[in-house]
Amino acid sequence: MNNLLVIIAAAGVGKRFGSNIPKQYSKINGKTVIERSVRPFIDSENVSKVILAISKDDLEIKNQDFYNSEKIEFVFGGETRQNSIFNALIHVNNEYEYVLTHDAARPNVIEDDILNLLRDINESGASCSYLYTPVYDSIKQIQTEDKNKFHLVQTPQISRLNDLKLSLKKCIDDNIESPDESFAIEYANLKTSRIQGRRSNIKITEPEDLEILNKFSTRSGIGFDLHKYEDGSGMILGGFNINCRYKIIAHSDGDVLLHSIADSILGASGLGDIGKYFSDQDDKNKNLDSSEIIRFCLEKLNELNLEIYNIDATIICEEPKINPHRDNILKSLSSLLKIPVNKIGLKATTSEKIGIIGKNQAIAVQSIVNLRDKK
Repeated sequence: MNNLLVIIAAAGVGKRFGSNIPKQYSKINGKTVIERSVRPFIDSENVSKVILAISKDDLEIKNQDFYNSEKIEFVFGGETRQNSIFNALIHVNNEYEYVLTHDAARPNVIEDDILNLLRDINESGASCSYLYTPVYDSIKQIQTEDKNKFHLVQTPQISRLNDLKLSLKKCIDDNIESPDESFAIEYANLKTSRIQGRRSNIKITEPEDLEILNKFSTRSGIGFDLHKYEDGSGMILGGFNINCRYKIIAHSDGDVLLHSIADSILGASGLGDIGKYFSDQDDKNKNLDSSEIIRFCLEKLNELNLEIYNIDATIICEEPKINPHRDNILKSLSSLLKIPVNKIGLKATTSEKIGIIGKNQAIAVQSIVNLRDKK
């Protein structure tokens, strides 16, 4: 199916959110909540049109990254959520069998949510299929209730368009306020179906919800590098020169720690690996200072509007002993990566005398980086 209508309720002012701007225009790692809520539907091959029901006084909508999308249309919402959805429905013809409804303040929808709802409404024959999550905390009215008798309702929800239009009109005519589309369908004595959703599909209600989502919205990349070494007078790790009786064998300066971190950054960015940009077959990279590789990676992050959230790295070697140099390595990494020391995890271990590392012939580093959109 590629002829699915989506209606997103975006006319609210977020009174409980306690902000000067509607909550849908708050930012999560550099993107507004509404941009994150709309984007999955624009990108979905199943969706042909997205209607946003917005306030007549909305001054922010023109600044959103989806504003000029060919899939997007706008209508003015009403005083309530059900009025906003109904206003959007009466602006479309009956060429759509199904309509997905969603809230602008719920930015973690994924393509699987869309596909699962489509599958369920077809298989169940219901007029509406909705996502839900179980109640995990205890709940009370006067006394503790059986939480297994309750569940939490989420969006998106999918409905048969004509059934939803008639159900919402009945609610409006009877002066009944429906909190979501499944309620309206049930009020009209039509069948609903439910499928379990995801707890991460959070609705932004309080400012604390933004803090939770800021921690969700990261991109991870893993890096690994290994170099042999031989007798020498020292090696560079993380941009710090360690005096020891070994030197690393490499085309560049052999900073295995920076190489691993660079690979993790490039991987998280979807840009490949070091070899793509700094080939060890290229003479111009002979004895290259690996801090240049890090600078290149940071430039790429800036172009993508990304920044490093945190890094964790493990150095694996028998010698030299890393702990005496750990603080100096951390300071050097902090300076090169332009992040505070408390955003960098650095550990060291041995390979228990096993393999080429255990025979004191090589050193390796494994690292992971989390990136996020710039604020």
